[in-house]
Amino acid sequence: MFNLSDILQSAQGGQAIDNIAQRFGLSPEQAQAAVQALIPAISAGLTKAATNPSTLGSVISAATDSAHQASFNNTSATPSPDATQKSSDTLSQILGSNHIVQQIVERASAATGIRPDVLLQILPVVASLAIGGLAASLRNQGLSGALGQLASAAEQGNLGSILGGATGSASGTSASSGGGLLGTLTNILSSFLGGGGAGNAPAGAAPANSSLGSALSSLTSMFQTGNLPANISQSGLQDEIGKILNSNR
Repeated sequence: MFNLSDILQSAQGGQAIDNIAQRFGLSPEQAQAAVQALIPAISAGLTKAATNPSTLGSVISAATDSAHQASFNNTSATPSPDATQKSSDTLSQILGSNHIVQQIVERASAATGIRPDVLLQILPVVASLAIGGLAASLRNQGLSGALGQLASAAEQGNLGSILGGATGSASGTSASSGGGLLGTLTNILSSFLGGGGAGNAPAGAAPANSSLGSALSSLTSMFQTGNLPANISQSGLQDEIGKILNSNR
């Protein structure tokens, strides 16, 4: 599980799509299309969160929440009301206002033919599965302990100092040069979005040579969409979602 598509296909022992279909009165094919059309929005929101230490801290904390982890692991049902509400709160942080979310589901509806009101209900369910899957993926890589440390730091408001100690300054000490936590997060994320690995990090970026740095790098790499079907990847949906988010900054 290295990206959001992989995570969601493996959720609930591979039964998540069928469970969503049953819960929302859709065919399995419609449920699959709905999930695939919503992945770009979750990916864009998480990617944006990775450039904001406070928002990223909220995502990290959410990933350790037992409600989201149960959503991902439970093979017989879609996420609980508690998990859905918590993921709605996270979506508000990473995507923005209800107006922005409504624009996103309307664009996803145009790509799939599924009603916007149905997609609006499915979005927090998919988000809870994805958030729980982030933790499961890190656990499979032996990084669950580091994720817990990052979450504790986020809850205490010390995420910046711990990450600074673990990975160092990204590029010097001045804010204008991109140093500190924000520069570190941006450089790590950029290396993955650019197709490079840890060994291809931008010049001046500190190597992620600690368990915390490895956990952060693995986490941000999983924010990518993964392979989407042609009707989604060629629909312009990802570009439209990017425009929606950028225009509402």
